[in-house]
Amino acid sequence: MDIVITEWALDSYLNLKRAKAFADSEYKNSIRPDVELLKDGIPSPHAQFQNSKFWGPGTDMSGKAIQHGYKMKWHNIGSGRVQLRLAVVILQGKSFLCQGYVKSNDFVDKREMAKLKIRIRDIAKGHYVYRGSL
Repeated sequence: MDIVITEWALDSYLNLKRAKAFADSEYKNSIRPDVELLKDGIPSPHAQFQNSKFWGPGTDMSGKAIQHGYKMKWHNIGSGRVQLRLAVVILQGKSFLCQGYVKSNDFVDKREMAKLKIRIRDIAKGHYVYRGSL
């Protein structure tokens, strides 16, 4: 499966890096290799994707799963030991990386999932900026 890096993902990555949300070693040894596992498709043959603490559907304000929307999750990342999230859209046989964020509380998570719903719509219409692929 192709992994598409959107402008939203690149911008959020740069903002998280600037904020020192994660160390370079965490990115190289954990985050990037985990994201690259998406190449093997969904459903994934990798055990991490069976663990709800690592991978799961995005959910809206009412707790309903968002169609085509998912989250990758990392816990205790960076010197601040934050919960890092990556919103992913699986659509048209591709994985679209949408935005990374620090989940500081449930409100932040729900706000990011609201953004994800809009991004799913935009991706379906072809309205996104391609910044690369993995």
